[in-house]
Amino acid sequence: MSTKPPTTLHPLTTLTGTHPLTLGPSTYIHLRAHLITTHTPVTIQGYCIIGEKSVIGLQDPSAADRGSAVKEGKEGEVVVVVVELESHISIAPNAVIEASRIGTGTEVCVGAHIGQGAVVGKYCKIGPLCTVAAYEIIPDYTVLYGYNERRIDRSSRGMEGFRRKAVEQQVEVLKRAEGAARRK
Repeated sequence: MSTKPPTTLHPLTTLTGTHPLTLGPSTYIHLRAHLITTHTPVTIQGYCIIGEKSVIGLQDPSAADRGSAVKEGKEGEVVVVVVELESHISIAPNAVIEASRIGTGTEVCVGAHIGQGAVVGKYCKIGPLCTVAAYEIIPDYTVLYGYNERRIDRSSRGMEGFRRKAVEQQVEVLKRAEGAARRK
């Protein structure tokens, strides 16, 4: 596992697997989150918040056999696909992320499930209990809500800086709160 300070990894976080786990700077991982690197490497870039009891990484041991984790590149070389979370992502409790990539500024709400190999664009919002199917591609600024209904959020274009700043401030508040709790 490689981390860049000041990453906060709660002591009750579960790390499983032998592939690399890379955590970017100012990432905050809540207690009982489960990071799985058994089948693919996992990369979480800076200023990400991983909620309590969330699962990040491929859970299905046969996923590599179906081609989501390992693909054959040019001239027969093997290319390992990474589960990657770009920067400034907020993942709420009980979410399951098996996607190949989650774009910058995306918010994943409580209990959402993003299937293996899926690609979620930048500044998307995946609503509570919504599901993104395996290998599905979600365009930038998409909002999933209700019974997996979708719309493009045109009102948030140009507001990316504010969304990034909000996640940065939330990470700082979480770190201060945890520091205060440890001093008690």
